[in-house]
Amino acid sequence: MAVEITLPKLGFDMEEGAIAAWLKNEGDPVKKGEVVAEVETDKATVEMEAPADGVLLKILVPAGQVVPVNTPVALIGEPGETIESSATPVPAASEETPSVAPEPAPAATSSAASAEGVKATPVARRLAEEHGVDLSRVQGSGPGGRITKEDVQAHLAAADEPPPPDGVKASPAARRRARELGIDIRQVPGSGPEGRIVIRDVEAFAERVAVAEPAPAPAPAPAAPGVPSVPVQPIGAAEEIPLTRMRQRIAEVMTASKAPVPHFYVTMSIDMDAAMALRQQINATLADEGIKVSVNDMIVKAAALALRKFPNINASFAGDKIIRHGDINIGIAVAVESGLLTVVVRNADQKSLSQIAAEARAKVQRAREGKVQPDDIGGSTFTVSNLGMYGVDSFVAVITPPEAAILAVGGVQKVPVVRNDEIVVGQVLKVTISADHRVTDGAEAAEFLVEFKRLLENPMRLML
Repeated sequence: MAVEITLPKLGFDMEEGAIAAWLKNEGDPVKKGEVVAEVETDKATVEMEAPADGVLLKILVPAGQVVPVNTPVALIGEPGETIESSATPVPAASEETPSVAPEPAPAATSSAASAEGVKATPVARRLAEEHGVDLSRVQGSGPGGRITKEDVQAHLAAADEPPPPDGVKASPAARRRARELGIDIRQVPGSGPEGRIVIRDVEAFAERVAVAEPAPAPAPAPAAPGVPSVPVQPIGAAEEIPLTRMRQRIAEVMTASKAPVPHFYVTMSIDMDAAMALRQQINATLADEGIKVSVNDMIVKAAALALRKFPNINASFAGDKIIRHGDINIGIAVAVESGLLTVVVRNADQKSLSQIAAEARAKVQRAREGKVQPDDIGGSTFTVSNLGMYGVDSFVAVITPPEAAILAVGGVQKVPVVRNDEIVVGQVLKVTISADHRVTDGAEAAEFLVEFKRLLENPMRLML
């Protein structure tokens, strides 16, 4: 019986994604765990693995199409196996496929047919649709001639392409729904990529109009979904840079955190002399194995062990209750080209320093290369954000929902310290925990840092 490959949910806030590229063709043999496709999300491009051995019987979702998570995208089975009739290609995400009878598409989709079969990223396809660009006329610069967003932008700059209808970026489904409801599409704020209006925006606007007198005045699309914008006048030789999907997602998540979550902050200094000496000894011992333990690896381990004693910080606020997580999964914030990505060391309290070092290094490298795997991201219960490598002394970080806390880590600094009533040179680390006051309080956060400090100042405890 055929096995479905479904679009994985790569993070608590992921609702949809797109197949960036199929790496296998229909009829190709595949093995369980083999990478068969690349999935593009708001945060990264992730490799998707085959769940079983067999052959790729049918691709249900073509490259470039956006679909909700858990949607079947392909089938794996035995050679020559008959596919059940129910296993048919799925439509695109629901906002693009309304149930009303079809009608002539607006000018922005006139190039759809000629673009079929053209290799392009989902972002490039959306941009082309918004501007009525025929993708078959665009020269691709990506791998294998794949068309990127930059290629479409360059094509627009070089050619006299028609603007979106009415000068408004909107999906065909949104325009159709607006006509049905008698709504001026120009009055609807967009929440899609680059302020694009989607069908949910039209329906939400219609509900507001139904209960408001008078109807709201036309409003410009916000700078990012859900983020109120302030009018800005360009100063000097300014340039406009459209938000990437990742930057839009960062804006959404950080706004969803900083606005409603009552943050508080506790800072502590830690004597790192013993930890730095132990690290040097560990790395000398593991040099032949190619393993190198970083300061951040020791911080991850110390945080995980401290969370064992303070499960209330390894938790999430859930409206009428607090959920204490059973696993301790430490997220590591990684700066990537288009923004910020968090990779996860799962069950970090149960792993050795060398295991954490090897796992974190591999996941961080994949994140920076844009090739994260499904297990690399999502499901963190506490995050470490380290800016020490930039020479930062200390800072505060914004909590990533639905976590209850995040630890901001500065660099290990050589500074004057007092020991035995004498001033000597010591190595000091400053850390600041940002915590959700709905879940925990200042005293508990301070006690967590006391335990965290105790572990790093007695680093042999990290080895036990």
